[in-house]
Amino acid sequence: MKRHFRITSSLLLSICLCSFIVLMASCSSNDYLNAIPSESQMLIRLNTAKLSGTQSPLILKSLLHVNNVDETGLDLSKDVYFFEDGQGNFGICAKVSSDSKLEKTLKQAGLSLTKRHDYKFAALPTNWVIGFSDEAALLMGPVVPAQQADMITLMARYLGSEEDDGIKSSPMYATADSIDAPMAMVSQTKALPEQFVAPFTMGAPKDADPADVILAAAMEVKNGRLLMHGRTLSYKKGINTAIEKAAKVYRPIKGNYLKTMSQDDVLGLFLNVDGKQFHQLMIQNRAVTAMLAGINAAIDMDNILKSVNGDLTLITSSLGKDNFHLMMAAKLSGAPWLADVGYWKQSVPSGGHIGDWGKNCYYYTGSGTTYYFGVTPDMQYMSGGSPEEAKQSITSSKKPISADLQHLIIGKKFAMIVNFQALGTGKAAAVTSLLKPLFGKVNTIVYTMDEK
Repeated sequence: MKRHFRITSSLLLSICLCSFIVLMASCSSNDYLNAIPSESQMLIRLNTAKLSGTQSPLILKSLLHVNNVDETGLDLSKDVYFFEDGQGNFGICAKVSSDSKLEKTLKQAGLSLTKRHDYKFAALPTNWVIGFSDEAALLMGPVVPAQQADMITLMARYLGSEEDDGIKSSPMYATADSIDAPMAMVSQTKALPEQFVAPFTMGAPKDADPADVILAAAMEVKNGRLLMHGRTLSYKKGINTAIEKAAKVYRPIKGNYLKTMSQDDVLGLFLNVDGKQFHQLMIQNRAVTAMLAGINAAIDMDNILKSVNGDLTLITSSLGKDNFHLMMAAKLSGAPWLADVGYWKQSVPSGGHIGDWGKNCYYYTGSGTTYYFGVTPDMQYMSGGSPEEAKQSITSSKKPISADLQHLIIGKKFAMIVNFQALGTGKAAAVTSLLKPLFGKVNTIVYTMDEK
């Protein structure tokens, strides 16, 4: 009988222990992530355990005006997340280790706290708002004082979310979690500045919603550059199949036109393709067809693109709608379309004109567009907004991008360089203003495509 009692006691103890483990597991250490809304369109994960020095969570130091985040009541042994919600609001989510210590930190900074439901909030001098529970801290903004009450209402809803409403229920979270890097980004392409969307939606069906095209990338800050290495995907099978098929069109970049990009240019896109295959990607991309519509009305860009076989580069010195300049250079397999230029001249739309500016070199003016293009004896396509730009598109710039930057591009299958310092206003500028506290001093983005 005693033996039976001992067995029963051991069994009960085991059941209790298992129940305790299950209970503890249900109170997961990453429950703080429920405060990030599932409909977020951008998610950046900062693995603070793998970051140090200038790459630690600078944005928290900047917004909270503290030198040591570890003493604020935030648990930086857990990942910190930057996100953009479905309404376009930016936010940061961190785990709270001590809500009383966090409250004390904010009061010592001279901030007054208000309570909404079970959560406490304070308006920061940076026009951001902080709200926190005993588990999660949210910082959202920037928001003008007149709109802070509405922001607090939204944040209170986020802080009270259950797991089904939080980011862990989104496939974006699983994608970010699968990227083995100190920093990882997963974003719907609709969340990107409009100037950068076209390259990442290349290959997606023409009617695909930008919200269904996802950019996933590992990130690293080195020498003032944000290096991103990733891929485009979709959580919708049909779209993802099309994207994967399109990725096979890209070939390793030889680097023939890397030196044509100046340090003052805003953006450079580098590829190596068979034009016949690449042309199919371009004609089903709405952003690209819209960009080329003015030129394509008079010049058969379709046949020009089909004649490409090798490195192809697009460089612009300005992204403004009123002063957009595009230089395109490419290695050609031939130029049979030159025989059609005479017809183009005769059929140019009303108000337009096509003229000569050299052997196998022509220009088009019309509808507010001026475009010079031509073919060199060694079968290179050159083009730009002026004769000088067209020639520059295939020759080394007086101030080319640095050799080590060029080295990052050679051999990759897709590459884009963005010069932060030359970006204009709008969403691009808003994103840029956030990147400095998030990543430190960054003057260039270098994106290369994953070869998978």
